[in-house]
Amino acid sequence: MSSTTTVAIAGISSRLALGVVASLLQRPDVTIRGSCRDSSKLPASLRNDPRVSIIQTGPYDKDALRGLLKSADVAMCTYFADNQTMLEGQKLLIDLCEEEGVMRYIASDYTTDYTKLDWGDIEFKDPMKHVKAYLETKKRVKGVHVLIGLLLDMNLDWLELWDAKTKTLRYWGTGHEKWEFTTYQTAAEYVAAVAMDSSAVGVLKFLGDRKSMFEIADIMESVYGFKPALESRGSLKDLAQRRASSGQQHPAK
Repeated sequence: MSSTTTVAIAGISSRLALGVVASLLQRPDVTIRGSCRDSSKLPASLRNDPRVSIIQTGPYDKDALRGLLKSADVAMCTYFADNQTMLEGQKLLIDLCEEEGVMRYIASDYTTDYTKLDWGDIEFKDPMKHVKAYLETKKRVKGVHVLIGLLLDMNLDWLELWDAKTKTLRYWGTGHEKWEFTTYQTAAEYVAAVAMDSSAVGVLKFLGDRKSMFEIADIMESVYGFKPALESRGSLKDLAQRRASSGQQHPAK
């Protein structure tokens, strides 16, 4: 590897990718190539940075993506999209990495330990399992799978665990079950560190913290000066029955 590491990022406009780029650019020995559909959505500071080059393209433009990956030391995907893009878009990137001699591919997405899931447990995690298996068929490029639990900044709202209007934390079970969370910023720092470590391959698990809803309520009180209300939505058995009866793929709604 040369003294300067070239990192190729497919989907550089995503929130996670922007955090990764910010972390990488703190180092003097990094250049970055990124792809996105609309480069005008990127911060001007990023578009104008001499160490960053941007390719405006979608996830299926083979020639443009080859230009993104050519001579890169490591590639990463930060797509957060539909199942087809998460699978077929990544398979194209992996094939191009294999052809261009890119030695490591950091796969998306980065949340939930899908290695513990059976097929169909959470449908939108199946593409990650397919991508991992697909990487294992390749002779040159090695798969890297960074798993950080749930993104705290997004999932409290997305999983309907937090109601900002009523200042209420909601939970299934007893409320004492541990949740594994990492913030976007911390997750980005982990991914950036992995990108710069040429020996980092395989499944790599990181964590910001492990807290229950009751513990999160106590932390919010100590930081913000108010204690959220706590609301039980039912037992874990109730949740399982609800998901089974509705065919619902959302893990906790």
